[in-house]
Amino acid sequence: MKHESTDLRVKRTLKCIRDAFYDLIMTKDFNQISITELTQKADINRKTFYLHYTSLDDLVDEIEAEMVQELLEKIEATAGSLDVATCINIFYHYLDEGDPVQKKLLCDPEYHFFYNKVTNDVLNSAFFQHFYEITEHPLLVRAYCVAITSIFRSWYSDGRKIPLQDVIDYSSQLLLNGYNGIEKHM
Repeated sequence: MKHESTDLRVKRTLKCIRDAFYDLIMTKDFNQISITELTQKADINRKTFYLHYTSLDDLVDEIEAEMVQELLEKIEATAGSLDVATCINIFYHYLDEGDPVQKKLLCDPEYHFFYNKVTNDVLNSAFFQHFYEITEHPLLVRAYCVAITSIFRSWYSDGRKIPLQDVIDYSSQLLLNGYNGIEKHM
């Protein structure tokens, strides 16, 4: 449920809910967060929360939808032209430049459900459907795209030890040229 009220009180309440939820995300696993704790942290009552959301899942769905929309807007032109290397570049920069909450939601194993939903929504978008339609085995191509997101998550979880541009270049080579494109030549 997307909230687009012009009422300043509603905007302030929604911001308080989001801020409290983000604070809790950074310190707790999702299954440890309760509506009671969230509303106390947001300094609102439960009824106020339920005026805007049916559950914590509803709030998470809204955050997921916003992230998917942002990401699709960033990669729209390159996905349509099938410029895979630029798509990877934009995607990795988007993830790397995101705020700590976005990184936690997309990279922390505890929030794997969030990562799966965002990935599925992006890869099921109209932009990617064309990409799949021109291949003989769309399911395999989609799995390759999921692997690209997993590379970022692994890099991030490993402490970002490799420069981002190297990860982008390596991932692009791997996707475009397969293992032969990255094999060490001695």
